[in-house]
Amino acid sequence: MWSYVVSFLVINKYGLFYLCNLVSLVLTFVAGLFAVSWFFGAEVKRKILYRFKALPLKPPSNGLSAVLERLVKLRLTWKLDKRLSGATIIDEPFNEVLDLFMRDFVDEWYKDISKDEEFKFEVRKTIQSVVVNLSAKLRDVDFIALSTGPFLTDMTSHLRIFKKTQERLRVFTNYSAQDEIRVFFELESQFGVICTDKEAEEVYVRNLVDVLLYLLLPKSSFQCYPMRVLIRELITTCCIIPTMDTIVEPDYVNQCFMAWLKDDCLTSESFLSAIHCCTSPTELDHLEDRLQKDIQRLRAMDSGNITNWRQQLDSLMYALRQVSIRYQNVFDPGSDPNSAIHSTQNDATQPFPTNKPCPNIPLNFILGNSISLKYFIDFMNHIKAEKFLYMWLSVDCFRDELKSRVDMAAADGRIISDAEENMFRKEAKRIYLEGLSEDAPNKIHDIDSRVVARLETAITSLPITPYLFDEVQEGIYNILNKDKKYYHTFRKSMLYYRCLTELDLNQDQLNEMSPEEPCSSSAFKPVAISPNGRFSADIPHVSMVGKDKQDALYGVVLKYRGDHGDEKQWIVPKTFEEIKKFQSRISDQLPSVNLPKSSFFSGLDKDYISNRKDALNGYLKGLFDDATLQSPEVLEQVMEFISSGSSSATDLNTEPDVDIEDNNTFDANSSLDDEENIPLKVLILLTDEVFDMKNRNQWFRTRMVTFLRQIVRATFGGKINLKIQEYVEWLTSPEYISEMITLFKESFWPDGKWADPSPERCGSAVSLTKFMGHTKLQGMISDELRNIIGKDTVREGVDMVFRMYQAKEMNRLLFYKMLETFIEAVFPDNKIRQTLTLLRNNINTKAIIRRHSVVK
Repeated sequence: MWSYVVSFLVINKYGLFYLCNLVSLVLTFVAGLFAVSWFFGAEVKRKILYRFKALPLKPPSNGLSAVLERLVKLRLTWKLDKRLSGATIIDEPFNEVLDLFMRDFVDEWYKDISKDEEFKFEVRKTIQSVVVNLSAKLRDVDFIALSTGPFLTDMTSHLRIFKKTQERLRVFTNYSAQDEIRVFFELESQFGVICTDKEAEEVYVRNLVDVLLYLLLPKSSFQCYPMRVLIRELITTCCIIPTMDTIVEPDYVNQCFMAWLKDDCLTSESFLSAIHCCTSPTELDHLEDRLQKDIQRLRAMDSGNITNWRQQLDSLMYALRQVSIRYQNVFDPGSDPNSAIHSTQNDATQPFPTNKPCPNIPLNFILGNSISLKYFIDFMNHIKAEKFLYMWLSVDCFRDELKSRVDMAAADGRIISDAEENMFRKEAKRIYLEGLSEDAPNKIHDIDSRVVARLETAITSLPITPYLFDEVQEGIYNILNKDKKYYHTFRKSMLYYRCLTELDLNQDQLNEMSPEEPCSSSAFKPVAISPNGRFSADIPHVSMVGKDKQDALYGVVLKYRGDHGDEKQWIVPKTFEEIKKFQSRISDQLPSVNLPKSSFFSGLDKDYISNRKDALNGYLKGLFDDATLQSPEVLEQVMEFISSGSSSATDLNTEPDVDIEDNNTFDANSSLDDEENIPLKVLILLTDEVFDMKNRNQWFRTRMVTFLRQIVRATFGGKINLKIQEYVEWLTSPEYISEMITLFKESFWPDGKWADPSPERCGSAVSLTKFMGHTKLQGMISDELRNIIGKDTVREGVDMVFRMYQAKEMNRLLFYKMLETFIEAVFPDNKIRQTLTLLRNNINTKAIIRRHSVVK
């Protein structure tokens, strides 16, 4: 602005010519000054350079470049401590994996940012610090206790929630997979948001990794926020989340079933069970297409061995027909013969189909087979007569358990302890009070009173033997067989028809059965007494009974062996006076056998009682060795001696003389040896949850425990816990871990290069893998256990377990539960569970707020 003012004043004062002369003079001055400086400055420069060239000095080097080169050399000499776990065989492959990980997940993006190697060195050092500290913590973990305790609890609780979900969904005729997931996470709300919302899951995993880094990193490294965030993101986005997304996919789980289960599980019965359980029309379509292709291929082949070729073709045709039938049932559930409309109550009242053959299964087979017994119990429950079967099964359970204890004690060269005998005496008393005493809530009135009196005396005063309840069981068997409203009415019901269908007995097996065949229960066998049989007797025990314990009661164990090797045993409690009366009745036929004399003054002396017991044993041995005993008259007296009760029976409502320890309770699991606790308890717990055995009678559980014990012994041998410990030690050994790390490296980096992504599987391959995995899972259960539990129960239980793994949200829940349990076991003193619970609650709250804000 001032330039304009000055120019205006100059022009106004001196004119325009004066201004132009002034500008030309200034420009001429500047040009002359530049020309003089150029020529004279060049001359001065030449003189100065000539003067310096004569000096004997070398030009100085670039100091900054030298410093940079020296720093680079120092960085290249940095060394990392390659020791991670303390085992060289593990450290070498693990360092190779870390090198490949750094190359593909750090160098890949860092090379475009900087060439500085210090950053990558610090990242690698931090990761190694995490690995070293984690390996030190893992050495203190008890993996046996972890796998058989918390892990097993997580699995069973997960299964229990899924069962409750199925129970809630039964009221709906049709429901989708999303409905199933929704109901499932209504029951398990802690992880609902994390397992169904991807954003919430990532937040949860980041928080989880932050907690681990706090526990594993040194304080200086953890306080470096940029480094901590980078390590957290590497572990979260490159390790945990991708691994989770892979292993929770149902197709991956089904492939694991196919890989882990043996091909022996692929049986025709398991194949048909998988068809019967299939509810997906798409899966049935793919299976039908595959069967048709196999049939066409088989028909196009040279028949060769015509018999095998024909059998294979018939099997495929039969399977194809079953798929067609199941396909119809999927779209028309009412036509399914195994649908829920066939309730137990309807089957109990519905008559047997008149157009179906009615084979005769004897009562002894029904009581001895778990499948037929299950249907018989349903029938007896409907007619309010279940007390007979519950008494039968309680006695059977009591006998099997006591016999098992006695056999194990005999194998060790000893007898059962007093504590064990008192425990079984208490259980026998419980059975008596429950169904045989006068005040029993479910009293069985049709048992002979003399049998009940003998049982009462034997429970109170005599040694407990497996044959204690034989006469009671024989009476129950006669009631069920002779009364028309029990066994004979059951044979005319629809339940009997369903029982025949599940048993699937062939004609030869039916022909071998006879209605008159003796009962084949575990020990009870009615024996016909004949004059040609042989008796033997013994008195192993004497009890003092009556007021002030003044009367001696001798427990006479009477055994009988029939013509065909059949045996029978009675426990007959008798006083000396009763034995004396018996001798007086047979003295005419057996004059050579004399009874020991009695003494009034020595009746309470222990030595005298012991001597009298020995003398009575000699009397009984001579009595039953005499050939005259086989006469019908004497035999009648012997049977009267057996059937008559003792007049010295005491009241069972009084407590026994010996105190019974409270911790000795009779249960189906009480016979588990300490050696067997780990695998057997695991199998029992899983079987209880999968097949709902807790709601079964104790007899079923005892049979199941017996069979599972056989499986455990056949698998592990004698020293079960030791073998399990050896197996876990092998799984955690440096050699096995090194092998797994090498396998991991070869799978993800074959030939040192990152593996290409797996090709996407087509729908038919996924469906067929799912079906074959289900088939193998159905065939995993042995035929023996299937017969104990029931084929329908096994099929439904295995199908429930298989369907539980067909939703990735549910699989994600199980994985995170087990991951938290594992972290808690590694850091037992850091309150991990409470910390993670707070983090989950915070995430759930934020997710709820976010959803409400979106709705608004």
